[in-house]
Amino acid sequence: MTSFSSGLIVGGMVSGTVVGALGGLVSVVPAAGRVWALIALISVIMVFEFAGRPLQLPQNRRLVPQDVIPRRDFEGPFQFGFEMGTGVRTFTPTALPHALVLTVVLIGGVLPGVLAGLGFGLGRVLMPLARSVSGDPQQWDRVLLRRMAWIGRFCAAGFVLPLIVILGEGWL
Repeated sequence: MTSFSSGLIVGGMVSGTVVGALGGLVSVVPAAGRVWALIALISVIMVFEFAGRPLQLPQNRRLVPQDVIPRRDFEGPFQFGFEMGTGVRTFTPTALPHALVLTVVLIGGVLPGVLAGLGFGLGRVLMPLARSVSGDPQQWDRVLLRRMAWIGRFCAAGFVLPLIVILGEGWL
């Protein structure tokens, strides 16, 4: 595993831990209120996702500076990956990371937060990996842009279906 990939995963786990800890603050709100708030907020996000027009929610619309990468063999790529993995200094073309944060804060906790952060970091690793092994990164970019709405719908379904199962089974 590269230092870039390690940074992505560690960054995601750090963010997930922080978000999971925030859930502890919200736990003073009765569970039923948190679940209904989550259902309402996720419903709004999903309407836009399935319509192929993701909500433009707050995000830091800056990229990690390229001058970070050349710093030492491990430090630069790790820092670049860490900053991308946290999701704080990056672009997100979808509101699904916000939906994940809402879910962890309202019904999760620290362990679900760490696991969600790990998943976020791994997801961030898959994108550049898939692009680099495609054989033609520019063609990969063009295909991605053409299919972005459908990819978003697929990811939204992959988010909402397990959430329905979790809420339906009462795994809170």
